[in-house]
Amino acid sequence: MNDKILGMIGLAVRAGKVAFGVFMTEKALDEGRAKLVIASEDIGASNRRKIEGKCQNYGIDLIFYSDKSSLSRALGKKDIPVVAICDEGFARAILNKLSQKPDMN
Repeated sequence: MNDKILGMIGLAVRAGKVAFGVFMTEKALDEGRAKLVIASEDIGASNRRKIEGKCQNYGIDLIFYSDKSSLSRALGKKDIPVVAICDEGFARAILNKLSQKPDMN
């Protein structure tokens, strides 16, 4: 995996610090566990509105990154359009890496 952001998400998965999918991401947001939410750029419109609203309501950063297929592969799952990073250290590291990366998309 050449993408460092997806690699960091994979590390967070192995550390058990990720909530998978729309339902679990919403639950992590409601419980105050989510520190960062990452959604695929091709997430469905209704799920996008739901997640955007929750993130805005709770003041949690939301980034749109990669596509569902690549995000799912990094997670070792199938068809996962959104994840919540539930660890401050991983969230900060991912945001730092994103701010350093030149925009090539």
